Amino acid sequence: MTAILKVFILHLFIMLHGVHGHIYDVTEYGAEPSNVDNKDAFLVAWRAACGSAAGNATLLIPEGTFAVSTVEFSGPCKNGRSPLVVVVDGVLHPCAGSCHGKKSGDDDVWITFSSVSNLLVTGAGTLDGRGGEHGHSNGGGKSKTTTTLELDSVANATVRGLRFLNSRGFHLNLHRSSHVEAERLRIEAPAASRNTDGIHVGLSSHVTVADSLIGTGDDCVSIGPGSSGVVVAGVACGPGHGISVGSLGREEGEDDVRGLVVRNCTVTGTTNGLRIKTWPGSPPSRAFNITFRDIVMSNVSNPIIIDQHYCPHAHCSDIGKLLCSEDRPCSGVRFDRVNLSCGRERCGSKFSNVEGKPTLLVAADEAAAFGPGAVPPPEQDADVVEGGRLSVGGVDVAEVPVKGHQHSGGRSGRPHVP
Repeated sequence: MTAILKVFILHLFIMLHGVHGHIYDVTEYGAEPSNVDNKDAFLVAWRAACGSAAGNATLLIPEGTFAVSTVEFSGPCKNGRSPLVVVVDGVLHPCAGSCHGKKSGDDDVWITFSSVSNLLVTGAGTLDGRGGEHGHSNGGGKSKTTTTLELDSVANATVRGLRFLNSRGFHLNLHRSSHVEAERLRIEAPAASRNTDGIHVGLSSHVTVADSLIGTGDDCVSIGPGSSGVVVAGVACGPGHGISVGSLGREEGEDDVRGLVVRNCTVTGTTNGLRIKTWPGSPPSRAFNITFRDIVMSNVSNPIIIDQHYCPHAHCSDIGKLLCSEDRPCSGVRFDRVNLSCGRERCGSKFSNVEGKPTLLVAADEAAAFGPGAVPPPEQDADVVEGGRLSVGGVDVAEVPVKGHQHSGGRSGRPHVP
């Protein structure tokens, strides 16, 4: 009877997940739901799945709560063009205390997939970093940050459907990877937790982040140096610091950021909305061909910012200003159909170090249609200001800092850039 039931469950699993081929269940390799480290059993099951040349192999972490220490699932694998599927239906959390001679949380990354192609990581499970429980990322002290899940040197991959909870650092980091989709994810961490970006993209190309709910103590989505061809769509962001490009210019020789589209997103209850941030005095690099389109914001302290004087530690001069760089000012800037309301107050904007001269400002009847929250003319010249979207060289881009509180609650106060 037990054998028949197990076969039925496997067939049901195949139908639900669309999985075909051999299933490598970690519990058949010694893993068990407990507080005992399951790393070794996970790796044995992974090597079996990764080494299968039959195609459509699946590594299964079934329902239950499993402890696992720092683990790297590395390739290359023998799946060729067939998908290698990892299904997480249970709850994973770091080991308590020490595992394999290390204190839990001493590594930069908790779970890593590296040098793998044609990978699908999915399921109805949860990756619980337990950051708050271990004193990490909770706003106190300088605890070491640990990324929950990292894809490093991975090509043609999808991360879908998982829940990420209380990371000790980034929840999902896409690093040196290409053609990656992160979709239908739910990412949660306390608003006061430090350095807990939802999804970070760096040195990666052709990345899509879509249809996800992200609320953390830092950026919902952050785009780092060397990122190109990135699309962020259908993301509900908040709380947190909004959707950001950067910070850029911290290291010598950083690659450019180019070809970013952020569209059809909502940003609610965040300190910032859309932001491009660069360290002051940074080495030369570029961020260009960036589009922010069809973004809805509510209760956002700083809706649109381009800040080339980004200084979160208050050790730089002029940290209270939102400025483009004096040495390399912004150029070719365009605002089109911005509609920000600031309660009963008039929304403010500030343009500094922006090259060009105004060719079109908000028409009186258009401003009246927008209402009292329409963005007023800038304090300094800009190429074109029509009143959300911004353009550089004909491509929409956010390259001008706009100060103001966009919300429906009538809150006011001095803008703050965390």
